[in-house]
Amino acid sequence: MKTVFKKLFHKRTIISLVIVIVLASITGYFGAQFYIDKFMIEVQAVTESEDRVRDDIDKVLRENSGKSPSEISPKDNFIIAEYYLNKQTSVKKITSGTVTASGIKQGLYAEKIFDGSEYYSMKISSGLVSLATRLYYKSGAETVDYFNGTDIKDTTATFPAEPTKVLTLEEYKQMYGSPMTYFINYVVSSNTVLSEEYLGQTENGNYKFKLNLDTAFSVMNYSYELKTTAGSSKLPKFESIELTFEIDENFNFLRVDIKESYQVAVPQLGNMYMATSGELTEIYEYGGTYEIPRS
Repeated sequence: MKTVFKKLFHKRTIISLVIVIVLASITGYFGAQFYIDKFMIEVQAVTESEDRVRDDIDKVLRENSGKSPSEISPKDNFIIAEYYLNKQTSVKKITSGTVTASGIKQGLYAEKIFDGSEYYSMKISSGLVSLATRLYYKSGAETVDYFNGTDIKDTTATFPAEPTKVLTLEEYKQMYGSPMTYFINYVVSSNTVLSEEYLGQTENGNYKFKLNLDTAFSVMNYSYELKTTAGSSKLPKFESIELTFEIDENFNFLRVDIKESYQVAVPQLGNMYMATSGELTEIYEYGGTYEIPRS
């Protein structure tokens, strides 16, 4: 099955709509830097079901029962940590970093909170052009509230009292690929990990690992979010995805560092592909009383 997966796809990731707009306004600058790859097969949607791509979590837990993280493969540590993440009664994730296209950097900041009954997500892209969105989803609801922001700073923005639009769950899935209940963008499994490495223990006794992921099935959900963000009619083409993550002895995610390189079709430039790289850091907290912003 793993061999079949690796033959099905090619590569590459995405960019923020912000950078697309900025660079599209200066076509002369990067027109010589990028090209329309007429011979590259267009990335198509992964038709394999997510359940078939993922590993059997019960089997992974059973095979690693009683072991410490240092005795478990990096892949299985990630799978177990994601399992426990999904069992938490409250979670807060802060994401920060940059996306670089043709030497132009754009700051990225995001918050995601689960308070036990509701999910909240805010994403800000700041730089030459800035954009911000907020999303709210109550467990068991049939819709997601979507807000566009103004007065955008690096980590804050002003949002209206009423939603910009209300999405059905199907509309949300078409736009973002995975449910809003997911905190991990990637599908990590024995079918998507290309290489793995144990990096040892940190000074405070936590454990660090590195994974390199395939560029099709690991992003079978994430690709749709990036396509939506870019306003593109095509899915992005990933080149590389590297995750370096830190967990504690109880398999709780503490930090995930992400390095990506990718291309996205820019609609403002006749679907010319633009090479981009991203470096992001995710910091996790658990078990606290996390207030979901309302104003």
